[in-house]
Amino acid sequence: MIFTSIVPQNSKPLKPLGVYLAERFTYYAPEQWLEKIADGKITVNGMIANTADYAPAGATITYDAGEFDEPAANLDYTIIYEDEWFLGVDKPGNLLVHRAGRSFRNNLVYQLRYVHTPPFPDIHATHRLDRDTSGVILFAKKTEARVAMGKQFETGTVDKEYLAVVCGVPSQNLKKIDIPIGKDTKSEISYKYCADTDGKDAVTLVEECTPVGQCHALLRLRPLTGRTHQIRVHCAASGYPLVGDKLYTMEEQVYMQWRDNPSAFTGVIDFSRHALHCRSIGFNHPYTNKYCTIESAMPDDMAELIKKLACSA
Repeated sequence: MIFTSIVPQNSKPLKPLGVYLAERFTYYAPEQWLEKIADGKITVNGMIANTADYAPAGATITYDAGEFDEPAANLDYTIIYEDEWFLGVDKPGNLLVHRAGRSFRNNLVYQLRYVHTPPFPDIHATHRLDRDTSGVILFAKKTEARVAMGKQFETGTVDKEYLAVVCGVPSQNLKKIDIPIGKDTKSEISYKYCADTDGKDAVTLVEECTPVGQCHALLRLRPLTGRTHQIRVHCAASGYPLVGDKLYTMEEQVYMQWRDNPSAFTGVIDFSRHALHCRSIGFNHPYTNKYCTIESAMPDDMAELIKKLACSA
């Protein structure tokens, strides 16, 4: 598989090729890219590169990654909204939005840009959903549209509503979770977050709580801020973690055993993903000046989970 990058014309200062590649393709460190260069897998303007080369402005750099099997993903997404500027997609669980690790093609951005018919070559996500979180995600077709929506997300004027199945049944008095969130610096897992009094402000409103059996509940949530893993951390910190959220329910060593070799894991997995779904996104359309709402129904797997939990009470 060949990957291509064109060095921006305004790229300054001139960077060593290994450094440029590490910044552009973050899955390898500069030293690892130097090994790829030494192996003849990198070209600059069609010529095989060497480890002393730089990345000149405007140059076309290619990397021959060879062929490999990517992690499995659920590519059964649905376009549920489209206009001249935006695309609304109903994303299933087990699908990355952006490329990560070895999922070069099995991610939503790649599928929309290169596989979908017709393709959307200039598409960009305006926000993020975790791999396992299903539901509405908004894409911009043009750079200026992405910038316009980025400002709305930054100022908190985008309305987002989520459905979550949690362990335990919160009190009906739980209406607001106001807990700062920061990186879990005590964790061996680099992408784990936690409740942190020195972290960033994070607020989630609990709009509705419906008991599911005696031991679980379906929550309708509205995050007022957009911190990484916000709903997952807030629910866990409140004592009601998401069903299936392995990162925030398992002991770390157990989680890493599952993460590093899921097929060999012998522990109990109660749900294949964390039970979280973005039900709707509402925003002031920057070009029509009308309020726009994009909605997604609860996915089948979460609906079946609720039935199972209700029957097991």
